[in-house]
Amino acid sequence: MPTVRLLEPADRERWDAYVRASALSHFGQLTAWKDLTERAYGVPARWWLAEDAGRVTGVLPLFEKGGRAPQLFSAPGGLLADDEATAAALLEPAREALARRRLTWIELRDQKTAWPGLETNGEHVTMVLTLAESTEAQWKAFDAKLRNQIRKGEKAGFERKWNRDAATFHRVLLENMRDLGSPIRNARYYEGALAALGEDAELLAIEREHETAGVMFTVRHAGTMTDPWASSLRRFFAHCPNQVLYWEALQRAFALGMKRFDFGRSQWNSGTFAFKRQWGAEPVQLHYQYVLGTAKTFPTLAAQKGSLDAVVRMWKKLPVPVAGLLGEHAKKLFPEVL
Repeated sequence: MPTVRLLEPADRERWDAYVRASALSHFGQLTAWKDLTERAYGVPARWWLAEDAGRVTGVLPLFEKGGRAPQLFSAPGGLLADDEATAAALLEPAREALARRRLTWIELRDQKTAWPGLETNGEHVTMVLTLAESTEAQWKAFDAKLRNQIRKGEKAGFERKWNRDAATFHRVLLENMRDLGSPIRNARYYEGALAALGEDAELLAIEREHETAGVMFTVRHAGTMTDPWASSLRRFFAHCPNQVLYWEALQRAFALGMKRFDFGRSQWNSGTFAFKRQWGAEPVQLHYQYVLGTAKTFPTLAAQKGSLDAVVRMWKKLPVPVAGLLGEHAKKLFPEVL
């Protein structure tokens, strides 16, 4: 049986090496993301490491949230382990805390593995494109409609810029997410994410007539480029900025030797699901798993939708500067929604 203990500073390099070596991992499981989340949200980390004969065999990166619904929630990627026995051993100290402190639940987020014996929500997938052998082959794999949309965007004269300009990135993301009715953190949070991920993170911006029309935050991890955040402004939609943005990102992934492009999380058969699938991306099931404490059932999007509709409608009406100010405070209340 493996030995399970809390992560210590001397373990960081070995922990990160284990995460980077797994195709089932997420960059949010890296220790740099632990530091960012603790600092940005003020939530204590309870990161557990499993070892067998001195070799890392599993990791469980948890954070602790207080308030009216105290809980333990994982970093994106959830529990990563070599086998079921190690996964069960990693969960034991969290289960003990759940019972002793009467917590709501333990939530394991965005897992590509469904561990046995846990409550499971399968509402989400991530959309992954296995890259072709060349950009030319990838282009030929697109259907005629997508190729025409990319050509239309290119004829509109978008200028592409790869940079680390978090302020410009945030301005576009803020306006678009306001239009969608969703709050976001301030620019300092994204500056912190860039710093935490170092050379593996990069920003893409596309401009037209000296105005930024679209932005993307890209991360390279375990042979995959992913975009945790991307937005284009609605007033440019007639010129196909999203198609230009993603085609440029795919070409960058080829240039950097990536094997896959992860378009990110979507709900089954949603609008974003359809957009990502047109690029050839295939759904990879994400498992949200729970150990229930005081709660009788785990949360679902369907159950929450009605209570959020009024908030979404209100948020869409806010002036962008007001959405920026309120969004920082609103998002800090929900550190588990990363």
